[in-house]
Amino acid sequence: MEKKVLSEIDLYTDIVHVIKIDRKRIKNDIINSFACDKRLSKNKKDYSYQDFEVPFSQPLHWLKDYIRDHFNVDYHRTLIPQKGWGNIYNPDESSFTRHQVEPLSLRDSPDYTCLYGIEVAEDSCELVIEYDNNRRQNRTWHVPLKDNKFIIFPSTQRYFISQNKSKRMNIFLTLTYNYTS
Repeated sequence: MEKKVLSEIDLYTDIVHVIKIDRKRIKNDIINSFACDKRLSKNKKDYSYQDFEVPFSQPLHWLKDYIRDHFNVDYHRTLIPQKGWGNIYNPDESSFTRHQVEPLSLRDSPDYTCLYGIEVAEDSCELVIEYDNNRRQNRTWHVPLKDNKFIIFPSTQRYFISQNKSKRMNIFLTLTYNYTS
């Protein structure tokens, strides 16, 4: 019997462990954008209304390089950074369910989304990825979120960050990528 995989949903997770990322600097940049209302969108009905600008910094650059280099070594694909933003979730808050694909402009849509934990209270929330498995529709995969952990998944997948069950805010960085083989 011969098997061919026609489609798959790939999910990559890891902890940044080879280098030390100054997450405090990235956190302060996200909080500053939050305090100064530097949103990606001013439209309250837009998903990106709760996404905040993250200015260039050396720690951000090192993080992007780390993810790109390790992905290339492990999977022989080169990630090309597209957009990035920060999110802050207070106690009892969760994100919208969303994906990062523009349905009317697939050519301009990213291939992968990467979620990175800047400051996440222990056991406080999960990344929930929605998917279909042939006739088994509306499935979910839950990935616990924590400091310094990143998760990369196809940008076509709908996802959300579950309710923050802690007493402090959680801060995340989202990056989108295209890839070349």
